[in-house]
Amino acid sequence: MIEELETLCEMQKLDTQLIQHERKRAQAPKRLAEIEQDLQKAKDKVAKEKEIIEELDKERRRKEKELDTEKERIKKVQSKLYEIKTNKEYQAVLKETEAAQAANDKTEEEIILLLERIEELRKDYDTSLAYAKKRDKEVEAEKKELEKEMSSVESVVNKLKKERDALLSKVSGEAKARYKVLMEKRSGLAVVNVKNGVCLGCYMNIPPQLFIEVTKNARLITCPSCNRIFCYREES
Repeated sequence: MIEELETLCEMQKLDTQLIQHERKRAQAPKRLAEIEQDLQKAKDKVAKEKEIIEELDKERRRKEKELDTEKERIKKVQSKLYEIKTNKEYQAVLKETEAAQAANDKTEEEIILLLERIEELRKDYDTSLAYAKKRDKEVEAEKKELEKEMSSVESVVNKLKKERDALLSKVSGEAKARYKVLMEKRSGLAVVNVKNGVCLGCYMNIPPQLFIEVTKNARLITCPSCNRIFCYREES
């Protein structure tokens, strides 16, 4: 195999690895956003449940205060029973007292229902809070692991770039320009193998005589269909 073709083959190997690692690096912000979004959802759920509990508890206190006020009012009304002189007045006060007591009974039932609901919600809240705290620790660990992974990827990318640039300096200007154009136009795949007369870049058949020439690796040959550079390798 001619030296320039061998160099281009090695460059393609390095660039393929570079592309894979750079994709990992590009995906890191998305992965970070996803885990932070998951944590935020858990925190939002806790905040919402807490808000509902506080609103219900506020309503409970309001009703209890209202109940205490009504009970005091009933006592005052009942204390006047001894001052009443006519049966009509007595019946009116009695009716008022009974109506107030019925309203108070209903309020007490509402308070009990609120207490039961608050107790249920607090159980859910405790579960959500525990999960949020657990998820917070997990996210911190995941972020550190991701940072560690990205640091490793960055190191590999820098190493591969240096190796690739060193190889790039060894090829002619024409081959270098062709390689760069193909890398841009052919999704990072400029140099490809040929198997059974088929280009493994575009999967189109090439003429039999051309395939024979490609297997010799004696000169730079490009695919008639996709213009990628052929570098024949026998499959092991």
